Amino acid sequence: MIGWLFQAAQRPLAQRVIDSLMACRALLFAGRRYTCPCCGWRLRTFTHGGLSLWPRRHGYCPRCNSKARHRRIWLYLAERTNLLSAPLRLLHVSPKYAFSRRFVRMPQLEYVGVDNMPCPNLTQLVEFTALPFAENTFDAILCIHVLEHVEDDRRAIAELYRVLQPGGWALISVPWRADRETYEDAAIRSPAARREAFGEEQHVRLYGRDLVERLQAPGFQVTLDAADSVDDQQRARYGLLDNENIFFCRKCDG
Repeated sequence: MIGWLFQAAQRPLAQRVIDSLMACRALLFAGRRYTCPCCGWRLRTFTHGGLSLWPRRHGYCPRCNSKARHRRIWLYLAERTNLLSAPLRLLHVSPKYAFSRRFVRMPQLEYVGVDNMPCPNLTQLVEFTALPFAENTFDAILCIHVLEHVEDDRRAIAELYRVLQPGGWALISVPWRADRETYEDAAIRSPAARREAFGEEQHVRLYGRDLVERLQAPGFQVTLDAADSVDDQQRARYGLLDNENIFFCRKCDG
């Protein structure tokens, strides 16, 4: 049901209806305990996502459907990058609704949202390993919880590097563990086996500490902003979890 709703939201009329329903729902969750940095809504608790009315600690924002990871990343974008203020051409890989609903309204951004399946605020259907853009096209890239779904992730990373302007940056996040190497096995195909091995039915690997090397391979300079760098006050105010690590990747000039 939730997936159907958000696929339908790619159509402008359906998107407006769903956004209106979410705005109404947000009134039911209004409060002072938490703030969603993605939309600015103040709320008493989070939800189970979609159009759910059931409360869930550290869940989804009832107004914009942001997950805890999205709220963490929005804070990083606002505090550590120029994305929300500078005139940039942004590539958003697999658009996240909590972000794209804002980005498409920002006059300084030239927004391009791509995915391999329909979703809200989509600009173009693509294959992640063969992006249909020229070299050095974008100033910034967001790729949030995508690479763990891509079988040839090294090629996808190389494509992100190729289409990024020299001096530009890509923010990449994935499920990640620092205490082990990346685990992947192409023989694991069934949804049940993938869930057991990698955590979700559509994942094809669980990333480990060698992810930095994979990101560096095409030329990225990589900085890890670890989840434990977020202070307890921010974590409590914005309903954050302690497992969302951000890999900030810059393409060198020249």
